[in-house]
Amino acid sequence: MSKFDFRTPLIFILVGVILVLLVLMRKMDEGNKEITLEKRIEQLESKIENVKNTQKKKPPQKTLTKQKEPIVKGRIAIIIDDFGYRNDFVTDGFLALNANLTYAVIPGHEHSYFFSEKAKTAGFEVIVHMPMENTGKTYGEEEFVLKTDMDVGTIERRVRNAFNQIPVAVGMNNHQGSKASADQRVMSTIARTLKDINKFFVDSRTTVETIGETTMEIFEVPTASRNVFLDNDDDEEKIAQQLMKLVKKSKENGFAIGIGHVKPKTLNVLKKHIPELQKEGFKFEFVSKMLH
Repeated sequence: MSKFDFRTPLIFILVGVILVLLVLMRKMDEGNKEITLEKRIEQLESKIENVKNTQKKKPPQKTLTKQKEPIVKGRIAIIIDDFGYRNDFVTDGFLALNANLTYAVIPGHEHSYFFSEKAKTAGFEVIVHMPMENTGKTYGEEEFVLKTDMDVGTIERRVRNAFNQIPVAVGMNNHQGSKASADQRVMSTIARTLKDINKFFVDSRTTVETIGETTMEIFEVPTASRNVFLDNDDDEEKIAQQLMKLVKKSKENGFAIGIGHVKPKTLNVLKKHIPELQKEGFKFEFVSKMLH
């Protein structure tokens, strides 16, 4: 009779135990996975809720609508000459105009410095209205007038003195000057001086023979020239007609430069028509914005 082998049932028992353990371990692993997945879902739901709460707290953002730029029908620069002689209701009236205007002050007069400072403080542009020799008789400003028989040093010194008298001035135009503005030596000296002190020149065009603008271009001085005189006739109706001529030129060319004078009737016309023209889309600018 053979002996009973205890190893065989023992092997079966061990195998069974191992299978049971494997099953239990698998179930535990699945349980852990379920717990981990549940935690992840909970965390994700929590984050979503936090984002919703944050968005609720934020004020609604306004949708910015881009405003259209106003259409400019034409750019207009007006220079008013001959300040310095007076300080009265007329000069105060010009200082009350609501537009960017350029005021040209003659050096050497009682009110030259005082008015230039007032004009600058009031927000206007100031330039020197430089006395220059006429083909006929030249009147006034003997200490400043530029003549064709002067040497280069005298011309340069007088230009510099004019700006010393009116320190807020950013440029210059000519007062009279039908003879001097056609003289190459005079204009070249003016150009060199203005370039040295960093000022510009606007040619008033008191003669068709002027070489002011072209000389400034040669010396690379910022420059421009007058298109329309507003008040050669001291009559409000005619001044208004000249203003409309200036407006037409600005519409045709994009910009235009007019010159008027410190006169009550010129003031009245500008007071009446500037607000109307602004409403129509015409823009008044300092002459320094129209240089080349």
